Amino acid sequence: GAAFVPIDPESPPDRVAYIANDSDVDLLLTSAELLERTTGLDRPVLALDRCEAELRASSAERPMLGGDDDPLAYIIYTSGSSGRPKGVAVAQSSICNFLDVVPGVYDVRPSDRVYQGMTIAFDFSIEEIWPTWSVGATLVAGPTDSRRLGAELADFLDDAAITVLYCVPTLLATIPRDLPRIRGLMVGGEACPGQLVERWGRPGRRILNTYGPTETTVTAIWSELRPGRPVTIGKPLPTYSAVLLDEQRRPVADGEVGEICIGGRGVARGYVGRPDLTADRFIEHPSAPPGARLYRTGDLGRLTEDGEIEYLGRADAEVKIRGHRVDLGEIESVLMEDAGVSEAVVALMAIGDDPDAPRELSGYIVLACPDEPGDGDEALIQRLHRTLQERLPGYMVPSFIDIAASLPTMPSGKVDRSKLPAPVGRRLMSTDGPVVAARNDLEIDVRAVWAEAFGVEPQALSVTADFFTDLGGHSLLAARVVSMLRTRKVGASPAVRDLYDHPTVSSLAAHLGETARPAAATASPRPAPLRHRSRRIAAAGAGQAAAIYLLSLLITLPVSYVYTRNNGEVSVGVLIQLMTATLVSYLGVRWLVPALLARPLAAGIRPGRYPLWGPTYVRLWALNMLLAIGPLPVLSGSPLMGVYLRLLGARIGPRTTIATSAISLPTLIDIRADASIGYGVALRPWQVEDGWLIVAPITVDRQAFVGANTVLEPGTAVGANAGLGEQSVLSRGEAVPDGARWSGSPATPAQEINRVVEAMLAMQPPRRGWWPHHILAAVLGLIGLEVGAIVMILPSVALVWWALLNWGTLAGLLATVPAGPVYVLTVCAVVAIGKRLVLPRAPLGIHCARSWLGVRKWVADKLLEFSLMFTNSLYATLYTVPWLRMLGARVGAWSEVSTAAHLDPDLLTLGPESFVADMASVGAATFANGRIAFLPTAVGSRAFVGNAAFVPSGTRLGDGSLIGVGTLPPPAGVPAGTSWLGSPAMYLPVRQDSGSFSEAQTYRPPRRVLAHRLAIEFFRATLPASMLGAGIYLYLFVLSWLANGRDLPVPALVSPLVAIGTSVTVIAFCAATKRNIIGTYRPRVEPLWSPFVRRSEFVTGLYEAAAVPAGVGLLVGTPFLPPVLRWFGARIGRRTWIGTTYLTEHDLVEIGDDATVGVEVSLQTHLFEDRVMKMSFVTISPGASIGTRSIVLYDTVVGDDVSLGPLSLLMKGEHLTPGTRWRGIPAEGVP
Repeated sequence: GAAFVPIDPESPPDRVAYIANDSDVDLLLTSAELLERTTGLDRPVLALDRCEAELRASSAERPMLGGDDDPLAYIIYTSGSSGRPKGVAVAQSSICNFLDVVPGVYDVRPSDRVYQGMTIAFDFSIEEIWPTWSVGATLVAGPTDSRRLGAELADFLDDAAITVLYCVPTLLATIPRDLPRIRGLMVGGEACPGQLVERWGRPGRRILNTYGPTETTVTAIWSELRPGRPVTIGKPLPTYSAVLLDEQRRPVADGEVGEICIGGRGVARGYVGRPDLTADRFIEHPSAPPGARLYRTGDLGRLTEDGEIEYLGRADAEVKIRGHRVDLGEIESVLMEDAGVSEAVVALMAIGDDPDAPRELSGYIVLACPDEPGDGDEALIQRLHRTLQERLPGYMVPSFIDIAASLPTMPSGKVDRSKLPAPVGRRLMSTDGPVVAARNDLEIDVRAVWAEAFGVEPQALSVTADFFTDLGGHSLLAARVVSMLRTRKVGASPAVRDLYDHPTVSSLAAHLGETARPAAATASPRPAPLRHRSRRIAAAGAGQAAAIYLLSLLITLPVSYVYTRNNGEVSVGVLIQLMTATLVSYLGVRWLVPALLARPLAAGIRPGRYPLWGPTYVRLWALNMLLAIGPLPVLSGSPLMGVYLRLLGARIGPRTTIATSAISLPTLIDIRADASIGYGVALRPWQVEDGWLIVAPITVDRQAFVGANTVLEPGTAVGANAGLGEQSVLSRGEAVPDGARWSGSPATPAQEINRVVEAMLAMQPPRRGWWPHHILAAVLGLIGLEVGAIVMILPSVALVWWALLNWGTLAGLLATVPAGPVYVLTVCAVVAIGKRLVLPRAPLGIHCARSWLGVRKWVADKLLEFSLMFTNSLYATLYTVPWLRMLGARVGAWSEVSTAAHLDPDLLTLGPESFVADMASVGAATFANGRIAFLPTAVGSRAFVGNAAFVPSGTRLGDGSLIGVGTLPPPAGVPAGTSWLGSPAMYLPVRQDSGSFSEAQTYRPPRRVLAHRLAIEFFRATLPASMLGAGIYLYLFVLSWLANGRDLPVPALVSPLVAIGTSVTVIAFCAATKRNIIGTYRPRVEPLWSPFVRRSEFVTGLYEAAAVPAGVGLLVGTPFLPPVLRWFGARIGRRTWIGTTYLTEHDLVEIGDDATVGVEVSLQTHLFEDRVMKMSFVTISPGASIGTRSIVLYDTVVGDDVSLGPLSLLMKGEHLTPGTRWRGIPAEGVP
């Protein structure tokens, strides 16, 4: 009948002593090896392994129980805000009730073998042990060595024939394979990610999610988890109750957020020796059972439509630091123990003016005797710091301690943390041991820069302190430190990657000293930039305007003819004629014009350097324009791609796979037999840099592999049987040797690309090409795709013309508004039905690409590309997730998906609350050596995939992981909770904090906010189509008026001008909408569910899905694009060459005179980090050149005449020194 008090054997002696005294134990049971931890206790101690003989001699009969009707069963200690753990006293009636209830719920059977792996110091172990014994099942004690987790635990569970497993989700996530014997999984102790449910769910296996604080006896609420359903903690166990209360302790409405409060027989007696805390947390309430109390858990929850409770996190003073839950009160109590402190508070604070810096713990104290002389404030702070380091884990030690005259309070008298000022004292270093001084001049210089960045004296900074784990550095601070090192010319061209690889002053100084290359500031000279007169640019612009006019004339001439023939009348017959004329015009311009003009436009253009804005440039620009409107996007990946490229002048060998349409100047492209070119590879034999047009051939030799999203600069070559990995860039003049493997940005020699590609390359390539029946199938598929693109617009056209013919011109114009939603729905229907008919599910494994499967895969790819192309604004909305589910993807609740490309939806799993950003590629199929590989790809719960990142098929991203902008994840996958950046990826030890925004602002909004977003995003998804439809309608209306009574030449020649005028109208309307809704963008930080983010994303959707297709995209590479971008607020200098439309918050972009911004460059003025939108300025200084597909993040400055190579990433906070050259993800100096 005695009560037991379990103590974790890993506890320090101080904690053991405190628990023993606080609980007033009569006897401490232990083993001989742990006796030293009991030294100094004034309690009897018995080592059981030293009294085995006495125990064997004792009676085996159970003693008689005392007279207490409900004796104490146990006391378990949990973390407490008093600076000491608090003991929870649980009565025998509570634990016996629990053991009566749960066996039937958990369905543990006498034949089961149950794993017991939790320490008995936590009540989770009670759940493992006693329900098992109560039904006569077998309990298997777990190992205490390395077999406690991961693959070794899996082996142990298999060997022990375990059928029921209790564990925390974190432990379950480490088990790498399924365990078929396990029929029952009980997870608890922390929030369960939905990805684990998807992974472990299978027929015949129950997964239970259990929730309950120690104060409510082990478990109080439970749910059965199933794949494809949201994760909840469920409903109360029998004899338990649960209610959600607001701050005034009133029940909240269904769907609203409230504190989870639990009642019933499981509610504990209270806290040992803490009547005040017991009264605060164990409350009398009308919702409690008669004569009982409720326990306030401090956790937030919400009732779902199914009547289950959804867990939303903590509501009290607990915060999360480096993944650890921290009770701020525990830190404050340690500070208060010092006699020199009368008041103390700790808060998680933003440091300095940097909105991107992770928040850090800061302590604030009020002196007990501020007027009395003592050993000084600094000595007190140092003493407190030492005490904190001795008493608390490193992650709980504040980085700052400030002395305040008083602490701000709320009307209730509690400290108001929201009104605490930013810390002003110096940073307290968390390094252990003595400060190691600098040993040479380079270490002194590096240390000085670090000290300035961290705001400490250089002498206080140890050269062995880790930038991230000891000093609290983060990625933005790393970028700024590196920029400072460059500016002061410390070492040899430091890059951000150098700091991650060498995170101490001593190791970084040694690396910089050993690097032989000259500093980037004194890089080897490059050809002098060529500056152009405005007259030359104007002449080129006139030629480009003429080309746009002539192309518009070709497209509109059949329409002009129809209206002229019918004297401008509008009728059903005219509509049929217009549709026929449009079809002829569309197919003719799309298919015939590029094929007829590509060779003449490229004739005589040889490798070399040509002045920008000259005749050669205008010819290449015109050729690019024709290729952009031509059929390459729909042909890429098909058996017909090589045939059409040969028509254009390219040299294409037999049996090639070319899955990209990013091709220009085909006459200088040579792709030889059996080569494989992945999705999105840039094959552009010309580029603009420093005022020059650089032209050089690109060669991909036989049986070579070029991975997806790779950039081949002009003058590059990939050798025979060589491989160039995904997300790589081959710089001008470089060649991958025969049989070699290169990867990365910049590409360097590698052992292998990845296991899937290497397995495919090791196979013997299929000798046969496409069979005739495959070619026939491809032709039929092509016809189907072209017809499908036309079918997509028919319902909308029919709606508008129906309104026009029945109610007149104004009604027809108004009908363009509902025509937008009709168009979006039609596109989705055609794509979804077509995908289901052609390739309902991709088969796992490696298959021959030149096959019936290959043809079907190509058609399915094109259908999905139609979705991105025609309904782009549907993406990055709440409608994206159900759309992807309709296509076959498994997407968890509250996930956010933007414009993800090259998906195989049926092989993709996105965990709950995951985030996939713009232009990311997740799980694309792999083409190599005449074969295609399909593998499942999984993104874990709350994982983040950054902008333009590339996640190869077969990759697993763990829960809570992050891969940054432009990143190619490690081949082995991404462990849970880790962050990676780069190509190749480097590990980021510290993840930035994104501010103190609540779950309701970032993950789980109230219903009214959800409804508001759904409404706005409905118009975001459909209004662009309505605007484009209105523009076309106005064009046809004006053309109809022009054709009335006039001969063909007049409407034919004026028609292109009318089309251009309507395009300008749509663009101007988008710009005006931006000014009215947003005004001027300024740096700011906003959570995902804020009204500002909705407005900003709405404006971005209009720009990308209405303004760009209406004409902005056609102006790329012309002198007309900068003025249009200025309409939206961008500050753009004179004589710039801009080859991209990837700007969003235009007001935050500044591009200087004579700058070059390459093809598909992204000037990324905002990012979503931890579901928080952060935006700031991007500055491209005069004369700078940004290469193809590079990404420049916000808060950066690209200095005068700087060259940033293609597929490079300039990280937040970086400033590139004028006249230097950089390349890579992240950017590194080029000698």
